[in-house]
Amino acid sequence: MQESVPAQEAALKIPFQNLLDLPEGAGYRHRDGRASVDIRRQGDSLTVTGHCDSLMRRCLFYEEEVFRRQVREDSLLQTVEFYKQELVRIRNETEQDITEVKTEFKQRFSPVKIAFIAFIAGVVSGIVLTFLKKRRLYEK
Repeated sequence: MQESVPAQEAALKIPFQNLLDLPEGAGYRHRDGRASVDIRRQGDSLTVTGHCDSLMRRCLFYEEEVFRRQVREDSLLQTVEFYKQELVRIRNETEQDITEVKTEFKQRFSPVKIAFIAFIAGVVSGIVLTFLKKRRLYEK
């Protein structure tokens, strides 16, 4: 369904005496939207010219502008999608690293394990020292 293009009109009302008093080459011009009218004095005659901007040219301009903006939007969407994927990848790597560090920290520094090893070392060193001391006492 095509919509019709609304009519445009440029009207210029000039008293006849003003037209006669115009110097050679001078004129009046009026523009209203796409329509314009131009009145000039050339010698002993008046030249009236009317113009209307080309709708086709304007349509092509807007089509090209829409295309340029669409290409730019597509490019921006691709960039945003790339950075979203990078963010997800970095988050996953960071979560894996945090999990590994927590596991490693738990494995290295278990307080119960350290206390148990220290207790065993103390008992063993106490037994060894007691044995060595008693042995020296009996040898003398």
